Amino acid sequence: MSVGDHAIAIREQWWREAVSARGLPGTPPVGPTLTRAQVWAPAGDVFTLLWRVLAWGSGGHLRQNARRLDSIAADVPRAEGLLTEAADRARHDPAGAYAVLWPDNHSAIRSLGPSFSTKFLYFAGGGAPEHPCLILDRVVATALRDHCGWASLNPAGSWPAHTYQRYCDLLARWAREHHRAPDEIEHILFAGAPEDRP
Repeated sequence: MSVGDHAIAIREQWWREAVSARGLPGTPPVGPTLTRAQVWAPAGDVFTLLWRVLAWGSGGHLRQNARRLDSIAADVPRAEGLLTEAADRARHDPAGAYAVLWPDNHSAIRSLGPSFSTKFLYFAGGGAPEHPCLILDRVVATALRDHCGWASLNPAGSWPAHTYQRYCDLLARWAREHHRAPDEIEHILFAGAPEDRP
């Protein structure tokens, strides 16, 4: 299975109703599942991308998503500015992009924590193999600690920007060494395939 085929079951109706009820811009995700390729397909705007990212990252668990949408609805222009700046910086500066959404160890957009911030930065790359931002979440951080010896990486999150940069650089190096794309390495860590780990 390619990384782009990595599919997650989502709560399509909830997203449609929640985005519509708040009068938020962008198009909610459609269908019972989302693949990575569907999330990173050209969205046309940062909100359509964000709804896809949140739906894919949440799957059937909607905890905190109502708060995220309420926070965005409270100041749509501010959220749009932050998301646009982060997406632009994600093309060349993982630490800087991450710091836009997670400055000084807190959420720039309430309830959009470090893991979801990295998901947004990754998917903002549109699936380009050379895109420098990668997903870092509890599952990947735990795999790095337990199977790769990165003992200082806290699986609970709250990673500073320089740690996120180190993570992206590490996976880029492993990808070069193993002739893979960096997000393939991230997916191997996420999926827990010890025989394929670098």
